[in-house]
Amino acid sequence: MANNWMLLLVLVIMIPVVLTTTVIPLLTRRIESFGVTIPEEGQNHPDIRALRKSYLWWNGGLGALLTASLMIITFRISSDNAWGIALAAHTVLYIIVSFGIYYKIHRAVKAIKEKEQWLKDAPQRIMVSTAFRTEKLTQPHYWFIPHLLLIMGTILVCVLGYDRFPELMPMKYDFNGEVTRSVAKSYTSVLWPVFVQAFLLIVFVFTNVVIGRSKQVAEASDPEGSLHRNLRFRRIWSAYLIIFGFMIMAAIGMIPVGMLLDWSGNVSALATILVVGLMVVSSIALSVKTGQGGSRLKSEGGGKPQTTVASAADHDRHWKLGVIYFNPNDPALFVEKRFGIGWTMNMARPVVWIIVVLIILVAVGLPLIIE
Repeated sequence: MANNWMLLLVLVIMIPVVLTTTVIPLLTRRIESFGVTIPEEGQNHPDIRALRKSYLWWNGGLGALLTASLMIITFRISSDNAWGIALAAHTVLYIIVSFGIYYKIHRAVKAIKEKEQWLKDAPQRIMVSTAFRTEKLTQPHYWFIPHLLLIMGTILVCVLGYDRFPELMPMKYDFNGEVTRSVAKSYTSVLWPVFVQAFLLIVFVFTNVVIGRSKQVAEASDPEGSLHRNLRFRRIWSAYLIIFGFMIMAAIGMIPVGMLLDWSGNVSALATILVVGLMVVSSIALSVKTGQGGSRLKSEGGGKPQTTVASAADHDRHWKLGVIYFNPNDPALFVEKRFGIGWTMNMARPVVWIIVVLIILVAVGLPLIIE
């Protein structure tokens, strides 16, 4: 039974990670390649196409090899701790080597760009419009009200059922559903799912704000069309965040309910894994559908939203390793990723470091409070 759970986790974790990192070059904007700004026609350059194909093979092959290795280990290992170490080691190794493959190709693309002198003498055009911020960039925050009601419901379950919880609260299970760690019952140990739900809700609301306020990029060949696609991109991912955020919080809320109804520990674990698996699969499908910034969406008629954007502007010097944005002259706190789907932070802004430190402190402190 334990091996089946381990195998399920391998499939839920490794395969999505490998698949998403492998197809990223196919999903980024056409004005970027492996973290480097290039002209859109540069995507058809034979050397760029060869590098893209090389990345797909090397990264995909590495992921398949490590996934197969972890599956073999899963069938030969019986210790939960040993398997956890093996999973962490395989995941970290994949991330490190995959980044090495990316960075090698990143440097190769930069060399091609320099050789071809792409964008060297191209005009740096800036389009400005104050009308964009009047558009509905994300789903309204009131859609998080059900999440708040869910937290209140979990509080009621924990408080009203407090006397029915066991004196030793189970905090950790092994893959056979047996309790491996427990703590004395207290309101803190009973209400820990509420603390996690509250933390997640803060993260979800913050992420929705980031989606709405992030800096925008327009593609030179079709600035108005790309801005319209980006508007749809933001709304789609905002809706995804709200829907699956609620599902994750609901899965966590099932934990105290399961204790009161005397469910097996595996029931809540299975519900969580299924929700996470569905979330990962749907995020991959959505990424393929939308592309970064909505680059794979079809243009639709209607308004022509615009904002302050860089049209064909070359900002490579501000992107360290092609993935870390550091521009002290840019007031924007959040920008689109260059390699991947979603958004990242301007690490040159002091307030960003404050946000990062606060998130780390809460993430580290929450388990200590629960203990």
